[in-house]
Amino acid sequence: MKITTMETIAGRSTEETLGVVRGSALWSKRITKYSYGGQRTLQYSSMDDMAEGLNVAREEAEKKAQAQAKFLGADAIIGMRLEVFEMSEGMFTAVATGTAVRTEALPAAMPAFENADNDDAFSAIPFIPKPALRVVGSYLH
Repeated sequence: MKITTMETIAGRSTEETLGVVRGSALWSKRITKYSYGGQRTLQYSSMDDMAEGLNVAREEAEKKAQAQAKFLGADAIIGMRLEVFEMSEGMFTAVATGTAVRTEALPAAMPAFENADNDDAFSAIPFIPKPALRVVGSYLH
C-alpha cells in the first residue's frame, strides 16, 4: 500500500475516495524505581529511548490507519498526517490520519522505441520518420 503526505501519487490517478482513516497509539516515558540495599533511586529514560518510543508509537498508529484502509478496499492513503501529543507528563499519543483511496496507474507517456539499424544494438532514441526535404526557393542577398 502506498502512503503519502501529498494529495496525489506520481504515476497514478485517484479513481475513488473511500473515506478518512485514523490510527492512534499511546506511549509513556518509563520511570523505574530501583532499591539497592535500602537506597532508592529513579531511572529516567534517555532522549534516545524517548525518540525510539515515539517512533514506535507513530509506526503503530500508521499501521492501524493502514489496516482500516485495507478493510475499505483501498490501495493507497493520501494526505497522511502524523501528530504526537503529550496528554500528561510523560504520556504521549501518536495519531495518524489520512484519506483512503483506490488508484489506477496512468498510461505511459514514453514514445515507442525501435531497434537501431543493426539488429544487435538497441537505440534509446525514439524512432521518428524523417520528413522529405525539398528546396522551395532560393533567396540571395
